Amino acid sequence: MKNKEKTLKYTVAATLIAAAVFIIAFSRGVFGEELQKVFNPSESFDTSVNFVKITDVGQADSILIYSGGYSAVIDVGTEDSAENVLEDLNSAHISRIDALIVTHLHTDHAGALPELARRRTIDNLIIPELDYDAEATSLVKTAKQIVTAKGGNAYTALQGMNFKIGKFTVTVLAYYDDMLEDNNKSVIVMAELDGIKFLFTGDAEAKTEKALIEDGLNIDCDVLKAGHHGSATSSSKEFLDKATPDYAAISVGENNIYSHPSESVIDALKEQGTRILRTDTGGDITFYVENGKIRTETEK
Repeated sequence: MKNKEKTLKYTVAATLIAAAVFIIAFSRGVFGEELQKVFNPSESFDTSVNFVKITDVGQADSILIYSGGYSAVIDVGTEDSAENVLEDLNSAHISRIDALIVTHLHTDHAGALPELARRRTIDNLIIPELDYDAEATSLVKTAKQIVTAKGGNAYTALQGMNFKIGKFTVTVLAYYDDMLEDNNKSVIVMAELDGIKFLFTGDAEAKTEKALIEDGLNIDCDVLKAGHHGSATSSSKEFLDKATPDYAAISVGENNIYSHPSESVIDALKEQGTRILRTDTGGDITFYVENGKIRTETEK
């Protein structure tokens, strides 16, 4: 615990510096209303909608946050997921991504990043500290070079970072870069609109879930993107008791070799009274926020 306390003190100090940088950036239009948006209006798409979409990318993760013409993406799936992610961007007429967050350096979360960076402009890329032993480091490094060459900004994730995506407030709730396992280094993100909270934990496992609780962070949410594709290593009872999600979205491949999601996780979520939605059975999962309430829609 001493190491974590030391890390927490460092994080608080570093967050104050980062917050100042972000405030300056916001005032200069890096984030917020002054973002340049290439947007193709269409009568078939309502630009006033606010939604979070869990894209079906098989045994991988990719999330699209959209609000009134602004967009953020959290993870981009494997290298083979690029077309699926681009299809969702095209359906919302998104030619420019305002912010893209990579939760951790695994190829099922960052594999499609270079291709996406080539085919879309990413204004702001937020990534973990580059660990050169991690499997997706070279892909993220390549994407970072593409993003900055095209005039975008690249940031290392830091607890407390927050910005607006339309009406959504997106916050880096935690990032434990001192954890030993890549999964537990996942950047933890909260997105909130009209009091509705979405919690994204990447592949974070019970050790990180425990750290979130011990650090007193508010993880109460309405929608949880279940950690690690519904693996039994995540979604601990202690964590779910604090998060109390009304909905859980599980991004998971059909008939995957890992037997995800775990029956124990499904049972734990049911005990919470949580409604479970899965990409392997429902395809894309969309949560619309309308008048302070959630409306769900699945592809299948």
